Amino acid sequence: MRGNTMLTLDFKAAHKFVREQRRIGNDVRWENYDMVFFKNTHHGFTNKNGAFRNGRWGMESRVVVGNDGVWRVPGRNVKKSTK
Repeated sequence: MRGNTMLTLDFKAAHKFVREQRRIGNDVRWENYDMVFFKNTHHGFTNKNGAFRNGRWGMESRVVVGNDGVWRVPGRNVKKSTK
């Protein structure tokens, strides 16, 4: 899933998604009700979305829950399983 594709998740599906993404190696975590994705890159040092996590610089992107109780996750944040 890449590009302009958007994954739409309700509460139960969002929690399952985060569990599965962690299992396959995507660095995603919950921060209150926001999903926070982290990707290692040296550009994080100077970028406004940069963060220092686990001893490395990277970029964070945040997906917030909408007023309708749904998270809309851009395809660029989804790591595909290689089963």
